[in-house]
Amino acid sequence: MTDRELHQLLHERVADVDWAGGREVTASAWERAGRIRRRRASGVAAGAAAAVAAVAVALAGVPGLDRSAPPSGPAPGPSSPQTPGDGADSPAPDAVAPGRLPGADRTAPNARFRGWPVFHGPLPSEEEALPRVASPFPQVVDLSGPAPALGEQPIRAALAAYALVDGEGGRRLLLLAPDGSLRSVDVSQVPPFDDGSGSDVSVAHEAVLSPTGLHLAFPQPESVLVLTLATGEWRTVDTGDAPTVGLRWLGEHDLWLPPSSQGGAGPLYDVRTGRRVGALRQEGPEGPFGAGASYGRWRSSAGGTAQSWTGVPDLPLPPGQSGLAEVLLVEGWEPDDGALLVLGSSGSGEGARPGRCCGVRFWLDEQTVVYQSDQAPHRLVAWRVGSRALGLVATIEGVDTEREELVSSYALLAR
Repeated sequence: MTDRELHQLLHERVADVDWAGGREVTASAWERAGRIRRRRASGVAAGAAAAVAAVAVALAGVPGLDRSAPPSGPAPGPSSPQTPGDGADSPAPDAVAPGRLPGADRTAPNARFRGWPVFHGPLPSEEEALPRVASPFPQVVDLSGPAPALGEQPIRAALAAYALVDGEGGRRLLLLAPDGSLRSVDVSQVPPFDDGSGSDVSVAHEAVLSPTGLHLAFPQPESVLVLTLATGEWRTVDTGDAPTVGLRWLGEHDLWLPPSSQGGAGPLYDVRTGRRVGALRQEGPEGPFGAGASYGRWRSSAGGTAQSWTGVPDLPLPPGQSGLAEVLLVEGWEPDDGALLVLGSSGSGEGARPGRCCGVRFWLDEQTVVYQSDQAPHRLVAWRVGSRALGLVATIEGVDTEREELVSSYALLAR
């Protein structure tokens, strides 16, 4: 890669960034550019490496730069702080690595849609029988199990956060520790916050857990409450009139508040200081769809950006199905890396799923994305992008589906 190519690559990835704050260079654009550089790493000349080093040195003076990996926590124990990936339970004896799942070498799609390869996902009834995937998660996450208070048995970071809410204003927030145990979080000091539709999203939202698993974020009118797990410290991030309902995380410590209307940039805040550090204009992947709607968070890794869509017409559905499709879209960093996983129709017949059935949750590695199937019992299902390989990560039990709604949030395991 020449100096000129590197410059063009950085330019295309930071075109929408407000450079005044500086941080978003590292929090979003620099990470994306880095992923593409790694994908093009074969055959890179020494001169290109020197150019990258020169840019890195130049960025070292940017205010707020934080490109270091999260520090390792102490050895795990019942009351020891832990970090995602530290001391997790051993995988099931029959669990296999994502790259060794049956079908990982079968890359021929079931069909094509406007040039995009289309793969057919499992029926809801087939998910339980999928082969087990090795992961940091236990085979079963039982939310009815013991959950000591976070303050009594602290953890440094969490793999996941599970909000359970009922129609009477009841709220519970549980954390999944790296060793598979649970912790409960006292959210009594978090006031309810209506998103405008009558739903309380103060605790129950998909971005409550930071990508590192170190922080929890609770939107409020004109502010966001942030809890640091390891210390139990609460901080209020004042946001003024910026809408907080759709808050998202960028990088390791930055909160992004997307604008409520099309156009414009949303502010970025460093949760460690509570200060505004810039603004960003960003959009999720659109894919080849002319209709339908995206939902939930989009999640990015070195493999691309994944987003769930509902109500998509004209997609090639599995045999025996008809109607609008539920689909997982992966938009790669290279033009030919995109792929679609059709998860069934939201109509009727065998394999039909409810709308918004299968939100993207996290990447297990650079090529394996995980969605959560929201038909009881909830399941985390992995797809080796661009192949017919599918596997079961975990089953989530202990939810009273007749009176409780589960809203999940996950740390970012692969970056």
